[in-house]
Amino acid sequence: MKFFRILLLMGCAIVAFAAVAQEYDPVIASIDEARQQAKESIKKNKSMGNEMVTTVNYTVRGQGKTTKTVRFYFNTAQGTYFMPDDSDPHFFYHPLYYVTSSYNIGKKKYNEEYLFDSYSQRLMYLMTQDYDANGKFIERKIYFHEGSVYFVQGPPIDDFMEAVYLMQANELKIAFDNIIGNPKE
Repeated sequence: MKFFRILLLMGCAIVAFAAVAQEYDPVIASIDEARQQAKESIKKNKSMGNEMVTTVNYTVRGQGKTTKTVRFYFNTAQGTYFMPDDSDPHFFYHPLYYVTSSYNIGKKKYNEEYLFDSYSQRLMYLMTQDYDANGKFIERKIYFHEGSVYFVQGPPIDDFMEAVYLMQANELKIAFDNIIGNPKE
């Protein structure tokens, strides 16, 4: 009996150590840290005006009125254009780092969060709160590394969904750059 108890405790310890070892991933940890810093920055800089809010009201056929609110959070950096005629006009560049989107269709509510790298402007993280084909609420967290999906927490995605998510993130970034007046590269 004592042998089985020791064996059971050793088995539990091995499972616990394996679970802890699998939980820590340096890429995911760095993205989670960047996301936490972005959220802290948003709270701290609320009064600085580095937030752009867009609200759209429309009707979805057969579902009713919808309101979509998109919030863009950005920094401000100063730079210089080098012109062919040796002039160097200064400009302000606003690197996008976080976007939230919330909307409803009928009584269903949807939320999305996008985290961008402030320097490369690549998508690092995406969270979606959505519904599956059966109407069941699902939350999906997608971690990106070097331009592609690194890890998905929640229901898996296929290559098509990955392309759609990357396209949506890129369209948000392009819309932000056009509205805020970021210089073109």
